[in-house]
Amino acid sequence: MSLVDDTGFDPYDAGPLADSWRQQPNSPAYCTELTLDELPAALAAADRAKDAAIRDSLPERFAALGANPTVDDVVEMNRAAHR
Repeated sequence: MSLVDDTGFDPYDAGPLADSWRQQPNSPAYCTELTLDELPAALAAADRAKDAAIRDSLPERFAALGANPTVDDVVEMNRAAHR
């Protein structure tokens, strides 16, 4: 935690390794640039079945962004997938 803090990021203990799936691609916490206060709710909202379906729709959703998506476009795409 100190190393993360020393590099300028806010450390957060997201629990045991067995719960690391809550941070996997296309989960509510993945690539959504959340604040430290928003992160616990996003981790709690993770749903393996729903997140897998979102992951499987990624190529179509990403293609809809066009030829040169920005970081903001990708973050918004990921956030919108969980609304």
